[in-house]
Amino acid sequence: MQQHELIMRQMVEQIHLGKLNLDQAAVQFEVNRKTVRHWVNKVEKEAQTNRQMASEQPDLPPTPKKAALPRSPLQGEDQHELRAKVHALEEELEEAKFKALYYSTIVKVAEQELGVDIEKKSATKPSDSCS
Repeated sequence: MQQHELIMRQMVEQIHLGKLNLDQAAVQFEVNRKTVRHWVNKVEKEAQTNRQMASEQPDLPPTPKKAALPRSPLQGEDQHELRAKVHALEEELEEAKFKALYYSTIVKVAEQELGVDIEKKSATKPSDSCS
């Protein structure tokens, strides 16, 4: 069963890289389109859960609330420029989300292929054998 999961994750990776579409993946991996969609959804849901868990870190200080600033006459003139910046930042955010999903998938595939626990941190302290 582990081999099947590895193959399906490799299929999703190929789709996310743009090398295959859903129909091509179904043919190449000899599964139906519904199975391809299921695995894509599963991997994307895992990535979303990982992002949510990372964003809910309790050790981060709360962000301070900013006081409302009075409107300046320049704000109307800069509105177009600010909207362009927001649009550019939204595009960067989407790219970052895709990269996070991509790297998450790569780590899972590598862990299963190599049997190395990449994400888990060591519970042991390094030894002081050099002293």
